[in-house]
Amino acid sequence: MKKKIIIIGGVAGGATTAARLRRLDEFAEIVLIERGEYISFANCGLPYHIGKVIPSRDSLVVQTVEDMHNKFNIDVRNLTEVIDIDAKNKKVVVHNLKDDKTYEETYDKLVVSTGSQPIKPPIPGINEATNLFTLRNIPDMDQIIKYINEHKPRKAVVIGGGFIGVEMMENLHHLGMQVTLVEMAPQVMGMFDYEMAQIIHQKIVDHGVSLVLSDGVKSFDMEGKRITLASGLSIMTD
Repeated sequence: MKKKIIIIGGVAGGATTAARLRRLDEFAEIVLIERGEYISFANCGLPYHIGKVIPSRDSLVVQTVEDMHNKFNIDVRNLTEVIDIDAKNKKVVVHNLKDDKTYEETYDKLVVSTGSQPIKPPIPGINEATNLFTLRNIPDMDQIIKYINEHKPRKAVVIGGGFIGVEMMENLHHLGMQVTLVEMAPQVMGMFDYEMAQIIHQKIVDHGVSLVLSDGVKSFDMEGKRITLASGLSIMTD
């Protein structure tokens, strides 16, 4: 009997799962549902396109909707989101963002691969900051590039020293900006041993980036032009 598998989320995890399931079962009905416009894009390549290290925007997209369908016979529904799951009756409620219609879809197996959201803590002034961006997907990347092209910023602050934060620091520096990296923990790249992180810290400082550790953001002022840290340090930024 042919199985029907619904996958919620079509970027790295969801698209890889869909391709692997097709290899395991050529007859299964596989439906890949993605809320955004793009599927299977290279998340960690986004900062490098902003920094012009990866010049082609198209090279960030690993598989298009059409490629995924033609190559793996997968029913890909982008700009579509699952708004409710009925696990008991094995049904999901699906909302098509293109025509604003809602419908039900049954399944035998359900895979949830929705990814994460960038953390925006309730810091005073964060919602009034007009120059503040998060980076998770291609539209986020496009917004940052548009802002850089229009406003020609000279100073930038990156808050958070994980993978994407360090990559953004590197690429904003590559564009010629004066960059400050702020990390609340005593080291960047928290998944590494402290001793290993010291090597990264030294490289960051050697390249002229201001590194602030063990200090969090207290407030955003002047629509994000001034960032005040918990220690009282004030940083002006574009």
